[in-house]
Amino acid sequence: MTRLRELAQNAIAILKERGDAGIESAELARLLGIKEKRRVYDIVAVLSALDFVHTVRRQSGTRITWVDPYSDYVPRVEFEELQQALDAESAARRKLQVQAAELKERLRVAVSRLGREARATQLSGKYEFETKCIRVRPTTGTGFVRVRDSGMEVLIETREPGMVVDPTEPESDDAQTIIEAVQRS
Repeated sequence: MTRLRELAQNAIAILKERGDAGIESAELARLLGIKEKRRVYDIVAVLSALDFVHTVRRQSGTRITWVDPYSDYVPRVEFEELQQALDAESAARRKLQVQAAELKERLRVAVSRLGREARATQLSGKYEFETKCIRVRPTTGTGFVRVRDSGMEVLIETREPGMVVDPTEPESDDAQTIIEAVQRS
């Protein structure tokens, strides 16, 4: 091993040991046992070009500080775990985006169908829907008190105020429609 290489390895060890405090170039030369400062400047120039050291010139001399090039690196195993977690989160996000798009489309279709099939007409405080089916749900979880059917009218009472009336007709199931038609005949 060459003398310069040994000096460089020893300089790196000293710089790492001093850490953020750094060391003056004259002190580094003394610790390395170098009488010619030019050797210290040769070592520092190479380390500086590789971004392993940071230098600040002062009147008292040049202060040299070690810069750990690996301080921002994440160990491979931790990186792979983070990458897997990120991939899983990205996949979940894409799935949610697809579900949101599907729900938006279903909502658009339902609103469109509601506008076409179940037009509400207000008649003196009452609404008339052009549909053959109406769903009624209480807005609270307490349910219904009573449902009476006279054949011409249905009376619905809830325990607490609030009902949702949904005049949209359910999607027809072709198989169910055929079964009902056969049962009627």
